[in-house]
Amino acid sequence: MQQPDEGRNEANATATEKQKAPEIVIDPSQVSTNGGPTVASHTYTEALGVAGQGWFHTVLLLVTGCCLMSVVNETVNVGFIISAAECDLGLSFSDKGLLNGAGFLGVVSSSYVWGFLSDTWGRRRVLLLASVGALITSVLSTFSPHVWVLIPARFIVGVFVSGNAATSYAYLAEFHGESSRAKVISWAAMFMAIGLIFLPVLAWVVIPLDTELELYLFGMRYSMWRVYLLLCSLDLILIIAGLLYLPESGKFLLTSGQQEKVVQILAKIYHLNRGKPEHTFPVKAITLDAIDSAYADEMQRRSNLGLRYLWQQTVPLFRAPLLLHTLKASVLMFGLFATSSGLFLWVPDILNTYVQHEELPLCEVIALMHANKTTGRDHANTCPMPVDANVFMITTAMGVVFLACYILNGFIINRVGKKALLNGWFVVCGLCGLAVLWTSDFYLTLVLIAAFVSSGCLGGVLSAISVDLFPTNYRAMAMCLILMTGRFGAMAGSNIIAYLLTYNCNLIFILFGGSLLVCALIGATLTET
Repeated sequence: MQQPDEGRNEANATATEKQKAPEIVIDPSQVSTNGGPTVASHTYTEALGVAGQGWFHTVLLLVTGCCLMSVVNETVNVGFIISAAECDLGLSFSDKGLLNGAGFLGVVSSSYVWGFLSDTWGRRRVLLLASVGALITSVLSTFSPHVWVLIPARFIVGVFVSGNAATSYAYLAEFHGESSRAKVISWAAMFMAIGLIFLPVLAWVVIPLDTELELYLFGMRYSMWRVYLLLCSLDLILIIAGLLYLPESGKFLLTSGQQEKVVQILAKIYHLNRGKPEHTFPVKAITLDAIDSAYADEMQRRSNLGLRYLWQQTVPLFRAPLLLHTLKASVLMFGLFATSSGLFLWVPDILNTYVQHEELPLCEVIALMHANKTTGRDHANTCPMPVDANVFMITTAMGVVFLACYILNGFIINRVGKKALLNGWFVVCGLCGLAVLWTSDFYLTLVLIAAFVSSGCLGGVLSAISVDLFPTNYRAMAMCLILMTGRFGAMAGSNIIAYLLTYNCNLIFILFGGSLLVCALIGATLTET
């Protein structure tokens, strides 16, 4: 016969189990063959699948997309101020070339270091440091009293914003599995094209106000071009706020041995995506699969070797059999950026004179620009330099063309093949550049220039091809080097154009249009896998 105390204890135990029952979630895979529950481990990819896709990944995409857009904002925005700032800073063609290229030089000179810090400090920490540094230096640069203060200031902004360029893709990709990774990276890349629309629209709203408003800060006239630079950096505030909300990369923490923290992060993602309590997240242990284990070993090696790791990873790229692949891909990326970004930085300044002389061929207008600078600078009526608002509407349309090209490439790349798409675009863009010399119609010239600089949308296609040219253990460093060469091309292209604007305008389109045709020939020799 059951004793009263025993019956009471059994009843209490049963009641306790009923209260706890809703909190217990047992995955079928966690049931052992003996009938007792056990904690089954999941790989990181499996755990991501359990956490699902939803609100968290939307916020992540917006933040990393804005990080990539900030790189465009802080390097290309100076192209929209050089006409307005010409009188305030006494800019010559060479000054404008240096100013246009300063941000790109900052990105180039620091990208290796940011990539290393990202792998040792963590993705989120690097993005926060880079964004905060870029915000502070960008705001301070708006108070530059002289061009030789503004140039190094924009260089430092480029150094910081380079951290966003080097880390955003890795941070985004490490919260996605194989099925969604390529898709979201493509979406994030489109934010750079959106930046090319945002910049001229903002310039169209702000810069023409210079004739109506006069602001003074700290005893100096705070012109509208300074306000424009300031507003261009405000997206960094949104990025910082988003990063404070988002966690560190789970893949990075996992390969650093912090499995428990990764489970907590994924439980929060599970809650945000599926709307269920965190304690119901069925994954209780995460293990490294073969790929993750190899990645963890590589991360440990990087940490132990420090900057020597960069040397060990870079030297093989300049030895057979990888040397030829490195040179080909780097030359193609250099030519692509030199043409698209290098020329696009000058488009607003050139158009500011061109829209006032639509009846003349483009190079005659550029010759007129040079004549005005050399003969009219002593006359007071040349300042302030008027800025035509139509310039910004035209460059906005070019940004829309960029975005459309990104979308079009996404639709047709699998049908025509990466190499055929790359070389076909090179030929079309090169011929459009050369055709500028043979037309005097204003609107046709604008269409040809838009097509010419749209070669910039090939960066993603060339990157996709370049990845297949290198072994897995050298791909990351190879891509870093190739993209760094491309950004150096943007800086070089801007300064070459600055020289040719004063020497021979026709050579701009002959040199850069011809270079794209040469790139098509080189691209035909690439090995597509």
